[in-house]
Amino acid sequence: MAIAADIINKVPSHGVVRNWLGSEAVTRLLRFAQSNEHHFEDAKVTRKEGKGRLDRTSRVSIKLLSIDEPKKELCPKLEDLLPVIFDKLGNKPFIPSRIEVELVAHGDGAFFARHDDTFIGPDQKGRGSRAISAVYYFHALPKAFSGGILRLHSLAASGKQGTFADIAPDRDTLVFFPSFFPHEVLPVKCTSGQFLDSRFAINFWLYQK
Repeated sequence: MAIAADIINKVPSHGVVRNWLGSEAVTRLLRFAQSNEHHFEDAKVTRKEGKGRLDRTSRVSIKLLSIDEPKKELCPKLEDLLPVIFDKLGNKPFIPSRIEVELVAHGDGAFFARHDDTFIGPDQKGRGSRAISAVYYFHALPKAFSGGILRLHSLAASGKQGTFADIAPDRDTLVFFPSFFPHEVLPVKCTSGQFLDSRFAINFWLYQK
């Protein structure tokens, strides 16, 4: 029983890659986000039945699903990093059946309550399951928001000290972890209310059949 308790309370394996893309890539992404500001929409929450719905008690953020231009640059770079990711997480290497990508902006008051990434929409079924989640953070300078910490929970998700890891959404940083571990985005404070002052993140999900 003690061993089982240790397992479910253990902080999940994860990795952090700093200065992943460089300042020029960050500038391009900020320019892309700004030029598509009017295409962002309220982020929904996917439930067990596979349907997404707006639930501002669980998630407040806006997202952009159509990011074909940056995706062409980002996905190959993520694939190049796969050996490092597999080694750090202790995963048996696999070729992703799909890499799902979205761009999310967290402004003042935004957050995402504790969840895991294994629920997917009906249009994703048949393509495997989400095995690994990765999040890339970028923001304008000077930084104009606070908060927005990524908290990775143990399987028990008790919230007790020593059972979770807090990771700051630092500029040009990639974080990766197994998709089935609970995690959350703590509330963001951005008093200017300006779109470009948001906490920006690109979410990746590596699917495995």
